[in-house]
Amino acid sequence: MKTIRKIFLTAIALLSMASMQVFGMYGVDSDWIDFLTDGNQFKARLETLGFTLGNDTIKGTFGFDNGAGGTLGALISQNEGNPDWYDFIPHTSFGIGYTSSAISVGVGYTLSIGQKFQKYNGSANPKTTVATGHTPILVLNALDNNFRMAIPIQVVSINDKTAEGVKQNLTAIKLNSEFRYYTGMDILTQIRLYLNYGYNSIKNGDLKSKYETLGFDFRLYFGAVVEDVELEPFIKIAYNTGLDKNLPTANLNFDVIEEGKASDIVSEFQYAGQSFYGTNSFDKTAWSLELMPALGLSASSDIVSLYLEPALGLEIIGSQYNNQKDTYSLAWNVYGEISITPIQNLEWYFEAELGDGAVASGNTTEVGKVLNFNASTGITWYLPSL
Repeated sequence: MKTIRKIFLTAIALLSMASMQVFGMYGVDSDWIDFLTDGNQFKARLETLGFTLGNDTIKGTFGFDNGAGGTLGALISQNEGNPDWYDFIPHTSFGIGYTSSAISVGVGYTLSIGQKFQKYNGSANPKTTVATGHTPILVLNALDNNFRMAIPIQVVSINDKTAEGVKQNLTAIKLNSEFRYYTGMDILTQIRLYLNYGYNSIKNGDLKSKYETLGFDFRLYFGAVVEDVELEPFIKIAYNTGLDKNLPTANLNFDVIEEGKASDIVSEFQYAGQSFYGTNSFDKTAWSLELMPALGLSASSDIVSLYLEPALGLEIIGSQYNNQKDTYSLAWNVYGEISITPIQNLEWYFEAELGDGAVASGNTTEVGKVLNFNASTGITWYLPSL
């Protein structure tokens, strides 16, 4: 029976690797935080496809994701009109972990496949190559899983030499680490800290440009129960800043290399040293602050589980010029999840999110009614232990 089960699970894994029109298990950001506590499962959603398998001591994972956010996990700008871009940019992830009640540790790796481009290597006849991103991940749980952390570090490095012998280099680093502590108390249930760092450097001969970003997201979660509804209000304080005066406010999140600036790697090299890219004459460094109270509401029956999270807070965008004032605006967000479990081990999942906030435009910030709708759906099949 065990042999048949293992053959069946292996077949699922092979189907996962073959199905390149669907996506991955864990991404390049901090969702690895759940790896060591996730049970055996096969997951297929709009943005994820993969599995986690193991026993009480050893577990592993393999899967794909769709590269949501942009090429190379949101490190290189996206331009779907360029024929050198893929419409589907998979991240392929795998990991292995050791689990116990005292301490659990895991390591993972994500390979990101990016844009095709012409690489010269000093020759007049370039060769077509593919840009790749590499993300090693460290995951650690302790204190009976009450303390959890995940540290993925994404790195992209592209080197070339033109036919004329001019050296070119593009280096990008992105860190989205997450730390959680579940207190075990009824009032203050958990504490979360997200630390984010971004670095971008481009060299084209003697021309250079560089910028860095640093930020954190600190959250305190509280707990209460009213009749059949579980309440989990929390307070979010998020701050992001540039580490020099070259970075426009719009790029504090480091999701892409400045949108609209370049459509391919060759253009990235050409922008090195130009005023639009690396020598902006801002009076101040870019910064933003968000204070967001939110209320988590959970309710469940034998078949349906519901989670809602409305939030309303204050967003401040710092001015980068001495003659302009900082921008204050209300930011709101509504997030929801529905899980339907017709039988114990099979779950249909749906999530949706609505939000409003400030939109950056050039060197100014225009506050407008902006509606963002993000949704995901899919199934999770919870598998027996090996």
